[in-house]
Amino acid sequence: MSKIQRRSKERESRNQIAQTVKQRLVLLISFLLAILLGMIFRVGEALWPLWMVEYRLRIVAILLLAVIFLILLSPIIVEANSNTRTLSGPGKNPKGPRLE
Repeated sequence: MSKIQRRSKERESRNQIAQTVKQRLVLLISFLLAILLGMIFRVGEALWPLWMVEYRLRIVAILLLAVIFLILLSPIIVEANSNTRTLSGPGKNPKGPRLE
């Protein structure tokens, strides 16, 4: 396999990983937003446990903070998952041999 084919295959693999991570982030953010909106508008409050009714505002604040962090950090999460670097193993110096 030539270098061009190998790089093309690696690029396709990275793009596939990035797409998968993006889809999962969208699903997670959508799920958290649905819960958040349900708690803000008190949907089904009669069925909630008493502790949820008492701590509703705190739960809403935590969910909102989580959604904001996920939205802001999503580019970093996608990049970290799709463009991973191989770590050097024990005894291997990534900068080359050290001469003193």
